[in-house]
Amino acid sequence: MICYECGHAIRRDFAKFCDHCGSSLEIKPKKASLKKAMVKIEDEIDQATNLFLLWNSAIAATFVFYIIHAVTDGYIYLFLLVLFMLAVSWMLLLTKLHDLSIRHHQPAKEFILTNFGIPIIGTFYSYIKLTQK
Repeated sequence: MICYECGHAIRRDFAKFCDHCGSSLEIKPKKASLKKAMVKIEDEIDQATNLFLLWNSAIAATFVFYIIHAVTDGYIYLFLLVLFMLAVSWMLLLTKLHDLSIRHHQPAKEFILTNFGIPIIGTFYSYIKLTQK
């Protein structure tokens, strides 16, 4: 048996107290509560900016590959892949912007109506509004 407090090895199996430090062996000490790491607003804004840049680059790539597909009648899979990347990056951006809107105590109804009522303009507006310092 080993003492939870000091780590002293106890030879008696039915001992209730440690011979070395005197602490009780029946009650395990509570683990020290880990403090939650507070996420800074600047870090969240940086993450939103990175996702916003990814979303904008996906928009540009989608247009480029659509033009390539329209001119050459090929590369449809490449266009669909970039379109899928556009959708995924937009969902990630909206998730991060929703987190920021919760931090700014903005109602969820307003956020949803802004971003899904007029998707592209609403997302640009939400990004600009929520990342101002």
